[in-house]
Amino acid sequence: MPKARKKQKGTAVVLDVNLIPKDPFFETAIGRSLKWTVSIGRYIVIFTQLVVIISFLTRFVLDRQVTDLNSAISQQKMAIESYGDLEKRFLFVQAQMTDIKQLQQEANLVEIFPLLNETIPSNVILDELTIKPSEVVFSGIALSQTAFDILVRNVQLSPHFEEVSIGSIESRGEDLPGLMFDMQAKIVANNKSSEQTNK
Repeated sequence: MPKARKKQKGTAVVLDVNLIPKDPFFETAIGRSLKWTVSIGRYIVIFTQLVVIISFLTRFVLDRQVTDLNSAISQQKMAIESYGDLEKRFLFVQAQMTDIKQLQQEANLVEIFPLLNETIPSNVILDELTIKPSEVVFSGIALSQTAFDILVRNVQLSPHFEEVSIGSIESRGEDLPGLMFDMQAKIVANNKSSEQTNK
């Protein structure tokens, strides 16, 4: 039975009685370990509850940020969609400019034929003719040296061509008269339109 302890306070006597006897199990190593684990477990539970509460509060902050991000994304999406019509118009204008350039090139090609007809003498036969927007390349046969000289001089003196270069000149052989040649010349840009403007 637990012993009663007397305490004197002034004239009164106070008895301190411990009615719960100490369990001898908690005096053993296993009992002390279990008691320590239980006491530490309380702190772990408290810490876990704090983590849960902080996570719960953090969720509200994150939800607010997600809402703000969704709102910003929606605004940017609307801004991008507003530029969709501009992109279509830009692509349409770009396609029109490409068509205009092709028409100009075709017009340039059509204009080159009469110019070549004026420049190339009748005793020169063309085998291959390539007309590009900025240059003309042709190869053929000049039936005589004089015809080839006239061709070179006409192309060099023509106001429609510049930077004339001769790629190769070969004889056709002993049995065939004339020379085989390759020639290239740059087309003078807007020469015909400038002449019409001056007139």
